Amino acid sequence: MTALTLVDAGRPDTRSYRDLFGRLPKGVCVITTAGDAGMAGMTASTVCSVSLDPLLLLVCIGNESATLRAIRGNDHFAVNLLHTGQAEVSRAFAARRSAEDKFAAVDYELIDRSPVLRQAMGWLTCRVYDAMPSGDHTVVIGEVLSLRDRQGEPLIWHRGGYQRPAA
Repeated sequence: MTALTLVDAGRPDTRSYRDLFGRLPKGVCVITTAGDAGMAGMTASTVCSVSLDPLLLLVCIGNESATLRAIRGNDHFAVNLLHTGQAEVSRAFAARRSAEDKFAAVDYELIDRSPVLRQAMGWLTCRVYDAMPSGDHTVVIGEVLSLRDRQGEPLIWHRGGYQRPAA
């Protein structure tokens, strides 16, 4: 058996960190909210299931994001899972433009006080369960109120671009 040697690799830089995580394929979602604090939406790839009892998910949102401010004010949000044909929707919600411009590009309806994209592969509506500042982002935990699964192939972000799932 070979002994392990511990090597001090030094503190990683931001570029190396982003490059490494960029090799991990991620599903692409659009996070949306509406209410007294206004409508807002953004593209996100840091979304995951947290708990089955209660049903909880998390999304990581930049602390300076208008969408985070709106979610905090509205106390509800939706996670819209995009399919392979929705790269343009992802780009629209990733761009720095007004909420009016972003939502003009999609067909949506309000469910549980949250805009859900009618053409999405699926969606979940949530009530804010908790929010924890973590560095330059906030981890928002949502309690799932409702969901719809329309099936389809997910839009994937990998190595700096949109990808189709491998067969």
